[in-house]
Amino acid sequence: MIPTIAPLTSADEQFSHQIVNTFAAVGSADRAWTEKAWFTLMRKDGSLQASFGLGKYANRNIVDGYGGVQIGTRQLTVRASRLLSSAPDSLGVGPLGYEVVEPLKAIRLTLAENAVQPLQFALTFHATMPGFFENRDVVIQSGRTASDVIRFHQAGTVSGWILIDGERHAVDPEEWYGFRDRSWGIREHVGLDPADLAPVGGHGVTGGNKAGSAFHFNWLVSKIDRPDGTSYDLAYYFRDFGGDGPPEFFSGYINESDGTQIPILHLYPEIDYRASDRGAMRGTVTAILAGKGKGVVERVFEIEAINPEMGFRLLPGMYGEWKGQIHGSFKGEEFLDGETIEDVNDPAKLAETYRWQIRDRPVRIREGGNCGYGDMESIILGEYPGVRLV
Repeated sequence: MIPTIAPLTSADEQFSHQIVNTFAAVGSADRAWTEKAWFTLMRKDGSLQASFGLGKYANRNIVDGYGGVQIGTRQLTVRASRLLSSAPDSLGVGPLGYEVVEPLKAIRLTLAENAVQPLQFALTFHATMPGFFENRDVVIQSGRTASDVIRFHQAGTVSGWILIDGERHAVDPEEWYGFRDRSWGIREHVGLDPADLAPVGGHGVTGGNKAGSAFHFNWLVSKIDRPDGTSYDLAYYFRDFGGDGPPEFFSGYINESDGTQIPILHLYPEIDYRASDRGAMRGTVTAILAGKGKGVVERVFEIEAINPEMGFRLLPGMYGEWKGQIHGSFKGEEFLDGETIEDVNDPAKLAETYRWQIRDRPVRIREGGNCGYGDMESIILGEYPGVRLV
């Protein structure tokens, strides 16, 4: 082996190289370099929800992931991690499997029988819309690029089955919907911060302390159907401290089923959140788009939770530190863990950490006579314009 060249993998047979190295190496030496996949898959009646995530951390020699379901207020989660070098050509980790059946069209997700939770599934995501990019998310903190990520999301349906406590649930694509995203780049919250870092002042986003600040994070993807059979997507990422002036980070588009992306100039979410657990309940989102000349177009979308009790929590999936675990950290050559949480909406869980708010909330969405389904993630801290606690 030549010390300046990474090992060969099967991907190196493709004529797709972007750097002067094999596909076992990436162009950045940052240990936060990440490739991720995420899925949220829901019944349209709000009775059952599945979630899946996979991360590859080339500069940490780690692959990790999670799979889980929520039924009622009960959430079952399985987590797994391994050394990337143990099977560099495989995206599987422990009982979790990820297979590209047809690029940009169909992805198969599996959770095999395992020793930690009475949960298995075999689910195939079938795309019903093109993939749409968000704006590049770049955060410079104390002179370092703390985040430089691109992400696309995609709407679809789901087929397959889920087995919970020995009971089989058929997944009919007419009764389910879902979304996935793929992202890659330098990402926050990957591994634990080194102990010798200089303190970060203020309320920085990446690893910063948000206590005492008014903070609003709200992310939405959707698929809205018109009577003529065409579809579109209200998609935005809204992240801000304080509420004065433009958001600290904003990406927003109306995405059409023909692939067109119409930029949103400004967005104002007015959402009611349940006081006990900060779950989004209902509200409106006003989007301002460019019109003719100096004119603007205002479009108003109505949002409502399908089931106020439903919303798969992402913290047990290691989106943030959970039980001493976090994305990308070394947990052993082969690691498997998981738990059942009987009541994810118990206010005591929120009291432990504000990050318990982060959930995939199944919502209905309407614009005039057009209607569809979506997924909303949110964090609310302090008093923020447009936010109401009910």
